Amino acid sequence: MTRPVRLLLATLIAGCFVLFPIRAAENDWAEGSPGTNDGATRDYYNRGGVLPWNHYLGDWRDADNAAQGNTAYASTTVYDNDTAYSVDWDVTGLVREWVNGTHQNQGLLLRNVSGGGTFRFRSREYGVESERPTLSVVTPGGTHTLAPDADTYLESSTYQSLGNAEYVRVSSAPALLRFDLSGLAPGTTVSLATLRLHTYAPQYGGTTAIGVFRCAQGHDQPPSPPVPGLASNYVNDAGLAAHPDVLFFEGYESADWRNNWTHTGGVTDTVDSDPARRFEPLQGKALRARIPAGGNTALNDGYHFLEETGSEPEEIYWRYYLRLGDDWNQTVDGGKLPGIAGTYGVGGWGGRTSDGTNGWSARGLFKLTIPDGNPLAKRTPIGFYCYHADQSDAYGDNWLWVNDYLGFLSNNVWTCIEQYGRLNTPGVKNGVLRTWVNGHFAFEKTDIRFRDVSNLKIEEIWLNVYHGGTALSPYDQHVFIDNVVIARQYIGPMLSAAPPDTSPPNGPTGLQVR
Repeated sequence: MTRPVRLLLATLIAGCFVLFPIRAAENDWAEGSPGTNDGATRDYYNRGGVLPWNHYLGDWRDADNAAQGNTAYASTTVYDNDTAYSVDWDVTGLVREWVNGTHQNQGLLLRNVSGGGTFRFRSREYGVESERPTLSVVTPGGTHTLAPDADTYLESSTYQSLGNAEYVRVSSAPALLRFDLSGLAPGTTVSLATLRLHTYAPQYGGTTAIGVFRCAQGHDQPPSPPVPGLASNYVNDAGLAAHPDVLFFEGYESADWRNNWTHTGGVTDTVDSDPARRFEPLQGKALRARIPAGGNTALNDGYHFLEETGSEPEEIYWRYYLRLGDDWNQTVDGGKLPGIAGTYGVGGWGGRTSDGTNGWSARGLFKLTIPDGNPLAKRTPIGFYCYHADQSDAYGDNWLWVNDYLGFLSNNVWTCIEQYGRLNTPGVKNGVLRTWVNGHFAFEKTDIRFRDVSNLKIEEIWLNVYHGGTALSPYDQHVFIDNVVIARQYIGPMLSAAPPDTSPPNGPTGLQVR
């Protein structure tokens, strides 16, 4: 898979292209933004996005395309002679694979292949430009000398990201470098490609062979196709409420919309215009919910099945449209989003640990908004926040929707979110949670033990937006919600003559859950 087209500035200097990349691919490892801890670490290729490596200390492919293999694309022996000097690797074969589209360019991984030394090399942040890393690519059009758009190193002794230092280090843990090759046309003939790094003095390694491998985090499978549902037969959802499998529909067009919910709460109103927050309606009016400055709760509505239908289900589909306002920016803490629950006011939320008999919940969640400089900058990760009988933490477990990076939301965009929940056979780990984002499969977990007793069922759809934890929002933040549907069948996105963008994110796809 080739790297997606990216915005860049190219300047021709003395026959060489010097590239200044502006953004990265979604499944690139993150160098890390200055002053934050969002970059690649021993555990994550993007800590800001909470995206883990499949293998501790990095994922790579070798020259034989073997995962975590030992056949380096290039290997150079580095000597501990206590002087600073330059080191070259012939990476022609690897660069050809990238330019020919054989593999996506996710960067180079340098690691020791023999010897146990530790060597530091100047990074792209080093003060002397001529001693920073370079990748020189010789083609019929000339020599293209590239500076890295990111570099970092991993370290087993820390959870922190280390990408803003003036050096990268190769030891028992690797260094990572990424160069933007999108200025080379696909299929360009590459006659030579040379990676050059400059050492520090002194070194601490004796004689060590350092090999170059191909970074290979995430996956390169095609995105899941959109799945149509009940809503595909109803233009703009008109008439959908009358379908026999639809239990509830709310489009927020009526002034008495609160009467349709079992309970309501929070700081809410309905709007069809809000230019201060760059709001554009999905259709007609939408619910506006505000997390107030110095507060936590924006929205706390609920639909209780027993009170509204006379019984409680053991499986349910429900869908809503969510738009993060222009002022949405999580810098202090994450929080809760809508989901399903069976707490019965006893257990399974708010630190009341689920034990299989007292309650459970599977609300949505949001994490900190990812800072500038990250491949997923300005997006907010979302997922499930689940209390269940096997939870690993007293405050529940977090499961992000990482498939195809669908669970990373931008502000000012309407997103169709659909959740499915099916309770487990009491005492058996076969409970199910699934999610679709804009009709694309985003998450699945099929081994959940919500309950050990049959009287715990799906009590409610919990339309909740809450900041924290206990941390208070430092400023007003808004979300907009519209076209809420609860049904016995998969609902799918709204069919519209001018539909919102329901395509998956551009570029390479993320971790595959199933």
